[in-house]
Amino acid sequence: MNRQSLGLKQFLSVGPGQVLGRLAGNAMVAWVLLAAAFASRPVLAHTEELQGIQAVLSNTDSSPVPFGWTLGGVAYTGTALYQHGQSNTMFIPGGIYIGKDWMYLGDRLDYTLARQGAVSYFARARVRFGNLQPEDHPEWAGLQARKGQLEAGLGAVAVTDYGLWSARFSRDVSGRTGGSEVLLNWAAPLIFDRWLVLPSLGVLWRQDSLANYYFGGVTEAEAATGRPAYRVGHAWSFAPSLVVSYRLSPQWLLAGIAAADVFSSPIKNSPLVQRQARYDFLFALGYVWR
Repeated sequence: MNRQSLGLKQFLSVGPGQVLGRLAGNAMVAWVLLAAAFASRPVLAHTEELQGIQAVLSNTDSSPVPFGWTLGGVAYTGTALYQHGQSNTMFIPGGIYIGKDWMYLGDRLDYTLARQGAVSYFARARVRFGNLQPEDHPEWAGLQARKGQLEAGLGAVAVTDYGLWSARFSRDVSGRTGGSEVLLNWAAPLIFDRWLVLPSLGVLWRQDSLANYYFGGVTEAEAATGRPAYRVGHAWSFAPSLVVSYRLSPQWLLAGIAAADVFSSPIKNSPLVQRQARYDFLFALGYVWR
């Protein structure tokens, strides 16, 4: 198996039209098909990296990150955010699209606004789905449902000899929380013939109104015996992940991912959460629609 040359900038010669046009994240290669069901999961947190990966890969029949539509399904298992939530294991069918400027990844739509050298700038619209239904567990009686919201954001991805660097800001535009989220991420793609191995390290900052609503806040009206009122405030998370993608043939693609969301104390200490981290694992098989 032949590894491609080490310098990421050298890959930019594959064509200026591919410079950061479609990396939307670790999760895509690992099949952001999960987005429709788990948009708030850390597996999907770093969809920025796909643009950088596409900038260093050509659109060939052996590329581990193919252009166009890919249809298939994901076998998923992962731990819950809340201490009384149940771990999930399921199969999810779906599809994604990666084009010259547009990317559709289940719960989000990205558009590349501009490219300048090794840096790409993009806009994003995303649906963040709700993550708590009181009827799902007796311990949640008296809580309000955590419903979804529409978010919009801007970001940038840079391809360097030291990896892919990305930053993204997004904000609720639906009036649900009015909160914001900021992501800073570094990824180091290892590219072989038909293979992509992508370790990644990310840091997420969530504004207090968003963190309170989706990550463990308890209002005075929701407080009960054993569940005191709690305000999360601004909160950080550390989000490492590992993605592996393999192009079986021109038509078929295999991918897998392991990811974690390691909470800072404001989230970890919530009476609803009471855990240090959550984890996601998935395996995907996709058909590349040519």
